[in-house]
Amino acid sequence: MTPRHGRLCLVPVFALILLSAIGRPAAAQQPTAEVRGLIVAPTGERVEHAEIRVVGLGRTVDADEGQFTLTVPAGSHVLEVTSALLGRAVQRITVAAGEELELRIVLEPVFHAEPIIASVGPDARTQTELYQVTDVLTGRELTAKGRNSLGETLAEQPGVNSTYYGPGSSRPVIRGLQSDRVRILESGVSSGDVSASGPDHAVALEPMLAGQVEIIRGPSTLLYGSSAIGGAVNTIDERIPRERTDHPIRGFVQLQGGSVNEELNGGLSLNGSSDWFAWHASGLLRNSGDTRIPGAADIHEPDPDGSGRIENSAVETATGSLGGSYVGDAGYFGLAATTYSTNYGIPGHEHAHEEPATVEGEGVQIDLDQLRFDLEGAWSFGGSVIRRAKLRAGYSDYEHKEMEGEVIGTRFDNRELDTRLEATHAPLGPVSGTLGAQFGTRDMTAAGEEAFMPDTDTKSFALFAYEEIPVGSLSLGVGARWENSDNETVEGEKRDSDGFSASLGLNWPVSESFTLTFSGSRSTKLPTAVELFADGPHVATRLYEIGDPDLRNEIGYSLDAAAILREGPVTGQVAGFVNSFDDFIYLAPTDSVLDGLTVARFGHSDARFYGFEVSLLVSILHRPGNHLGLTASSDYVHAEETGSGMPLPLIPPLRWSAGSLWEYGQWRATLDLRRIEKQTRVADYETPTPGYTMLNASVSYALITGALGHEITLRGTNLTNEEARNHVSLLKDVAPLPGIDVRLTYRLLF
Repeated sequence: MTPRHGRLCLVPVFALILLSAIGRPAAAQQPTAEVRGLIVAPTGERVEHAEIRVVGLGRTVDADEGQFTLTVPAGSHVLEVTSALLGRAVQRITVAAGEELELRIVLEPVFHAEPIIASVGPDARTQTELYQVTDVLTGRELTAKGRNSLGETLAEQPGVNSTYYGPGSSRPVIRGLQSDRVRILESGVSSGDVSASGPDHAVALEPMLAGQVEIIRGPSTLLYGSSAIGGAVNTIDERIPRERTDHPIRGFVQLQGGSVNEELNGGLSLNGSSDWFAWHASGLLRNSGDTRIPGAADIHEPDPDGSGRIENSAVETATGSLGGSYVGDAGYFGLAATTYSTNYGIPGHEHAHEEPATVEGEGVQIDLDQLRFDLEGAWSFGGSVIRRAKLRAGYSDYEHKEMEGEVIGTRFDNRELDTRLEATHAPLGPVSGTLGAQFGTRDMTAAGEEAFMPDTDTKSFALFAYEEIPVGSLSLGVGARWENSDNETVEGEKRDSDGFSASLGLNWPVSESFTLTFSGSRSTKLPTAVELFADGPHVATRLYEIGDPDLRNEIGYSLDAAAILREGPVTGQVAGFVNSFDDFIYLAPTDSVLDGLTVARFGHSDARFYGFEVSLLVSILHRPGNHLGLTASSDYVHAEETGSGMPLPLIPPLRWSAGSLWEYGQWRATLDLRRIEKQTRVADYETPTPGYTMLNASVSYALITGALGHEITLRGTNLTNEEARNHVSLLKDVAPLPGIDVRLTYRLLF
């Protein structure tokens, strides 16, 4: 590490000390108000088992015979009320010093409750308070849609596709942008893996243990760095406890089985607190076999033995976390350690430039291990300059080995630190917001026959700001970020880049139920180490990749608009976007061949993306305890080189779906018909993909017995056993999507 960056890594530490000196850590001296409330079910009965949380304050209480009392600082807060089985409610309150506020909160079915977003802005926001399109998976919906990989878990969300490199590895694709343009975060900091450098590299996190997954599109994602120019996916869990509870222990145990690959998995998540100390423990084990498919795996060859399976697609995963926090009246500070291990096959992955795998009947396996340490703290101050500070840091020691039988073909190692400090300042007149700094180091090495890039040391540093300004009934959000990235290879090649990004958003609450948002940004993507220095065979992409050390910064200009409906017979959101790029960095195949692989070079071209996303729910019946709605969604992306009009590669086709959603008491059922159209707008060296239709359905039942909650979910996917090939996947010709799958999940909550 150079002296310059050695000093930079101390910035967050010194900044936190400075913030402590500026503010007086005496939350008890802040003026407070008292909030009392009654929690009732949609049918009017008091809810016995409900939890009331003041989002961001670390305060959680239980309803006693449906009633609760809270003391909160004067100001504006978001209350989240949750009953694991009866529903959820979100309400923003504003209280003055000494005020006594009385509330009556009615729980709503989960699909009517407005989500809370923690990844954007200085504080938690409801969806209608933001400036861009967001999407959230949580609770029973996340349980039902959870899969082995993050990409497949989110693949049905509007505007999101999956790279699908077999069941063991897939990454989200947002609005046609993928790889290093989509940032994968764990509670706001990097996931610490190498999934952005190749589609066969898995995201090293377990979506089944996440409490909430947030998908953020639009300009505010620039606060997370140039690798979030396309969007950010933030998984939020409880590995670092942020709150005390009224319970010595609470959590869940979950068991799940799937038919398409004979999968069995089991997991648990436990949380508890005593006085000032809160703790967390979680873990999961998964074992699945080869995935069944309707016909032959290889589109060009018949199924040789009639097995109807994707050979070498089995997955084994084990993960576990331990964490603990000090939780005081003014904030918390905690640490956590996490291990993640997975072994999965790469379908159709043979070394085209060499002999097949040395062990007959065995393909290439990836053996991945990650040890991760996280630190997180947030503290409220009574000073006149800084109101609240939050520090997050994640360090990961990651490796994966690409195995051919017992032989290690290629080994990747990645040691990464990501540190982020945010400080919410006191209002400056009408202006409120957050200032922040982010520092990261990354030491990535690759050795073996597929080491397509040299060992590289990367250091990054950024300063950012996000401010909100009310203008009458409107609200403006202004963001800015300066970022520096320093890449150096073991051979001595260097590249020092910096760039500036800015955004402006407008939120217009036309009525209590209808909100319009508009946003625009100018963002800078700095070239990555792979794009700069790659030089070798990358069989996952079936290319010999060559980087360009002279790549210029990629400049993007984006416009987004959305309409959000939260009440009435029709709810949901409609969004449109236009993204224009100067010097869009992409990998272009050539007519040259090296080591049996097509040579592809990283280069520039101006590009344009535009499209839309629609997600609607039409209520047919909305009575206490009985809700029936029709669902509809669609998304589309058009992407081309600006000058020639030539299509860009790996762009998802038009999708639409129609279905129904019904809740009756503790029962919940869904039916979903999804149509993915054919993709014929293809780039050079890319083939068209046929369209397909999938029928999915689910039914779940929730039951309370004493202090325990039980959830049983039965979900069927691809019930017509349709042959389906994902155009975004580089394996589409040898690994179709899974056939009919029936998945049973039991979750015990306590």
